[in-house]
Amino acid sequence: MTELYPGLFQIQLSNGVKHSNMINIFLFPGNDSCRSLMIDTGFRTAQNKKIMDELLVKHRIRYDDLDIFLTHKHHDHTGLANFYADRGARIFMNPEEDRHAYDCLYYNNNPQALEEQVHVLATVGVTEKRTPVLWNRFMELNRMIQQETRDSMFNEIKNYRYVSITEGMDFRYGNYHLKAIHLKGHTFGQMGLVDEEHRLVFPADQLIDGIVPIVATAYPDEHLLNYYFKSLEEFQKLYAGYTIHPSHNRPYRCDGTVPAGILAAYHKKLDTIREILQSADRAMTTREVAFWAYGAEDEYGWKDLMQTKMIISKTFSCLEYLHDKEEISRTCEDEILFWRVEGA
Repeated sequence: MTELYPGLFQIQLSNGVKHSNMINIFLFPGNDSCRSLMIDTGFRTAQNKKIMDELLVKHRIRYDDLDIFLTHKHHDHTGLANFYADRGARIFMNPEEDRHAYDCLYYNNNPQALEEQVHVLATVGVTEKRTPVLWNRFMELNRMIQQETRDSMFNEIKNYRYVSITEGMDFRYGNYHLKAIHLKGHTFGQMGLVDEEHRLVFPADQLIDGIVPIVATAYPDEHLLNYYFKSLEEFQKLYAGYTIHPSHNRPYRCDGTVPAGILAAYHKKLDTIREILQSADRAMTTREVAFWAYGAEDEYGWKDLMQTKMIISKTFSCLEYLHDKEEISRTCEDEILFWRVEGA
């Protein structure tokens, strides 16, 4: 644990499998008469629970005096949310994060989510008949999650009660006055926090130095990449000179370098996807485009299924963006979306 500023601490938690999978948790301890704030909860592992519980005891923070601001509904950010909620903590989250039962990067173990998963996989071109090996990898993962035999990157997200976050909502803890900001892009309902007096921003996974954040969707007509690009431009105008504390990697000064690098990387990938579709002699599924654009290890994707899921959903966002710009066309056959350049 590191004290970044007086009364504000950062804790790094791991998923326990890969050291590179680290997340920054931020803690604003109150005192005996005030509530405390935690930004996100980390992966759902026994080790992370032990680390955080020891810190809560150290700072004399009771569960029922703890507020938890969940930036978005991914495993590394919400893994322990249900544990804290069951013990009296107050959870805050944007309800737009619950707009779908199944998201390409998290699992809810319920019949509605599993039914929606079949539709989402079909949308990107993964079906039992069309891609049986890749399909079986997803189904086997479902079975392992149901039996809780999979590592924390794929653990089921448990249900938890929460208070709805709205844009501009105030959060006051100690000497910090934080305001909720909507950062649509990485997910549809991702939220961050800004302290204008101390010129601090906690943007979750929206802007990370050294990482190009994934725009994670496989649902048509959500226009997430377009929202993301606009968010990056607006972010720089509003928070130039602020210190940025992302959920991954190190903090940095907002000088335009990070958003410019992210935009450049996305536009380079958009160029690659255009070229793939222009050279194709037929309409292609999202999965097919993704495997060409990112160089799949074999016809089934990548050995790491999480990487396969991320790359397919990132490609979907790029294809959706090009479709929004009317550069490519989209058709649907038996739930599968096909993409092509008109006249190609």
